[in-house]
Amino acid sequence: MNLHVEPLGESYDVVVVGAGPAGSTTAREASSRGLKVLLVDRSLEIGVPDKCGEFIPSLEEMRRLAPKAENLEALFDPPGWCIINRTRRVNFNFPGGVEVSIPFKGVVVERKLYDKYLAMEAARAGAELMPNAKAVALTPNGVLLRRFGQLQEVSARVVVAADGAYSLIARMGGLPIPRDPYDYAVGYQHEMVDVEQDPANIEMYFGERYAPGTYAWIIPKGRDVANAGVGVRAPYMREGLGIRDYFRRFVEQHPKASEMLRAARATAVKVGCIPVSGPLKETCGERMLAVGDAAGQTIPSVGGGVPTALICGRIAGWAVAQHLLEGVPLRRYEEEWRRQLGETLENSLRMRRMGDLLFSSDRRFNLAVKMGWVDEETVMKVVLCRIDAKMRLMEGTLLRVLGR
Repeated sequence: MNLHVEPLGESYDVVVVGAGPAGSTTAREASSRGLKVLLVDRSLEIGVPDKCGEFIPSLEEMRRLAPKAENLEALFDPPGWCIINRTRRVNFNFPGGVEVSIPFKGVVVERKLYDKYLAMEAARAGAELMPNAKAVALTPNGVLLRRFGQLQEVSARVVVAADGAYSLIARMGGLPIPRDPYDYAVGYQHEMVDVEQDPANIEMYFGERYAPGTYAWIIPKGRDVANAGVGVRAPYMREGLGIRDYFRRFVEQHPKASEMLRAARATAVKVGCIPVSGPLKETCGERMLAVGDAAGQTIPSVGGGVPTALICGRIAGWAVAQHLLEGVPLRRYEEEWRRQLGETLENSLRMRRMGDLLFSSDRRFNLAVKMGWVDEETVMKVVLCRIDAKMRLMEGTLLRVLGR
């Protein structure tokens, strides 16, 4: 069967597929350097629906988390109308009633507003926005879009895959997308009202009973509003249980969370897939590159993707401009983002693997508690992705005793 494909009628220097933080930042940076950019997104309205816990570390914390990243102050300054809460601490709730609290500042943004703000900034820089356009294939000349039931081919000198986890565009570009179920987490959360909480504190919960292979959370969005959710990885789930079963168990049975959520009611349901296997081995192909979740550029130990998307998106837009305007190889993008973020993401992946060994059963975690590994100092190192002599000793012991 032959499908009729309409040419869009215009050609672009760059087509960016996906208007999340990574794609919009890439489009803004490329446009600001004089390139003709088209930013496409499958949603009818950019930013809707959102699939995020909505927490972003403060500039101060990002400087500690990503010490080699440059000019962070230009990225980590959301406008006030996108910020709905400011937090000061993160409380880690471990099996057996073990709790560790650390100071860690950040903001909670309304992602629907924040994503739209980033897309508007791209438009102000000169990018053309096209919502309700789904990329269905790469072509020799650019990318094939489906819009209003019609197929349209758009010509582009470079295509940027910013279309999220298990990216179609990255796969079609020949990039090595992981297929192992251990490499992906699924997050399921409700935005809830009438939550009994301290709005300055984020709560994270660990344990195989509530969040197998990852963690659960309560992220305050104000006085009594919060995102409450669970993350799971399929290989760690009990047979016969789905993610909604774990969420229900968390809300109704967790000794601490159930008290905070006993009167809470849902105002939204959000589901998303998160890559947690670390960055792709290659993030550049011929005439294309991947950025953000599409490139696996999340922080594997916590699944956070917005901070790294902003950093890598800025590098991607700069690198594409260098390539098209000055003839610099597109691989410069790969070299630069790895220089600025590679160590942080690699350390985080090592810590995720340590966590896999510890949190695959509560019994194993209790062993770590007895060995004195669960304290504020260690948790802070995990949060900041710092590997020192003590962490290497812990890693080696875990691999020797529990590794398989």
